Amino acid sequence: MTARSVRCVVFAMLLAPGCSQPEGIRVRDESTKRTPIKELPAEQKKFRTLAALIPGDSLGEGPTWWVFKLSGPADVVAKREAEFNAFIDSVRVSSDRDQPIDWTLPSGWTKGDERQMRFATLVSPEPDKSEIAVSRAGGTVFQNVQRWYIQLCGKENENDVNAANLYDHARKRVVNDRLVIQVNFAGPKDPNAGTPMMGMPNPHGGPKP
Repeated sequence: MTARSVRCVVFAMLLAPGCSQPEGIRVRDESTKRTPIKELPAEQKKFRTLAALIPGDSLGEGPTWWVFKLSGPADVVAKREAEFNAFIDSVRVSSDRDQPIDWTLPSGWTKGDERQMRFATLVSPEPDKSEIAVSRAGGTVFQNVQRWYIQLCGKENENDVNAANLYDHARKRVVNDRLVIQVNFAGPKDPNAGTPMMGMPNPHGGPKP
């Protein structure tokens, strides 16, 4: 298989035996020339994004991801990183239409008001009132991870993340019998300012600086 080959890897091949996944969801790697991860100078790491993808049962709507995202100023996100990771470890997904997903909120966190394009908004205690945005999305792992990188580092740097080096950026693990793919990005741009390719408010946003 050459470096330019298109590889479609079914999720089940990525997981330990016995881990359940909805049929039809695939990780699609469109291989390109491998490039090393760009290390940004410390002064450019003004903002951070912690995000996770968990495959959800299709519920008749086609394959989807559950998306969890915490974004904002780097110092604010750093304060909430351990809580975000513990929250992701608590997430459980089911095929129950009435309760397709469940989790344990970190101490002091609350569920916020309903937001357009979000399943839920989870809000941390004062003083920063960080937000974990919970939503559903389609697309491949590559498409989602590259989008988050562009939000932080700009469209001009989109090729820094490609299918060949995707899993240098994204970490795969199994939690509660589900594949979880997590990223931890930093960059000079505010990821909550809007989605670069659509010019619309970011549906997966977080705390404002």
